[in-house]
Amino acid sequence: MGSKDKQTNYWKWVFLAFVGILVLSVAWLYMSIFWFSPHVPEDAGRKVSTKDMVEFPTSTNKADLNALIAHYLQDFQKDNDADIKYDVYLADDVVFTAEAHFLGQPVDLGLNFTPTLRKDGVIVLQQVDLRIGALPLPVSVAMKYVQSQVELPDWVTVSPKRKKIYLDMNKLKLKGDMKVRVDALDLKKDDISFTLLVPTS
Repeated sequence: MGSKDKQTNYWKWVFLAFVGILVLSVAWLYMSIFWFSPHVPEDAGRKVSTKDMVEFPTSTNKADLNALIAHYLQDFQKDNDADIKYDVYLADDVVFTAEAHFLGQPVDLGLNFTPTLRKDGVIVLQQVDLRIGALPLPVSVAMKYVQSQVELPDWVTVSPKRKKIYLDMNKLKLKGDMKVRVDALDLKKDDISFTLLVPTS
């Protein structure tokens, strides 16, 4: 009887020890997951700019920019119900073409401009060539016609006396209050780069 009692007690203690180890293992696992794990904030490692405008620099070429200009002009002239349709595209110069009316007769008007980029972001178009059908009109007259007869965006200013057109890119309104800053504009080298400025608030 004594040996059986000892054997029973032995297995009893082995069982209790096994249960104890099992309970301790489960408790340790639970505490490791829920108690001892380091607290990591949800935005840990996230970097957020404090700027009002986030910059996205990009570059393009004349072909792609011509497609964008054509799309913009089509929408602008349609929205403003412009009487005179005109076209602007980039070659080695900036080319402006339209069908003008002089003395009641339609004539083809063409102006070529060399662009320069000022430090303040304004693009200055200097007139270098003029085509008005076969009429020998002064450049200032042709530009006055453009100024008075052609519907232009409010960020475009025509100066007939200086034979220049100013494109104030700071006033150009894009969807979502985005702005654009021109960084490089060399048409002959097809080097065109700009930065999109996207508001964060």
